[in-house]
Amino acid sequence: MDANPNSLGGRDAKLELSPRELECLCWVSQGKSSTDIGSILGLSARTVDSYLEKAASKLGVRTRIEAVAVGVRRGLIEID
Repeated sequence: MDANPNSLGGRDAKLELSPRELECLCWVSQGKSSTDIGSILGLSARTVDSYLEKAASKLGVRTRIEAVAVGVRRGLIEID
């Protein structure tokens, strides 16, 4: 087992998440809803939810809030 908390199965987590997944996580970290994020990015709320579900799955968590927490811990996203 890899002891590095910043790794994801031995791979760089930043490479695992798509730019859109990271972007959606950043907006979630700022308290935005899927509807808000969709409006900002020109996407449907369902598409935003899909990106967030994929990001959570890749990070090994179940919720968008957990995904943000892991993303912050791993240095994938910054909270202002």
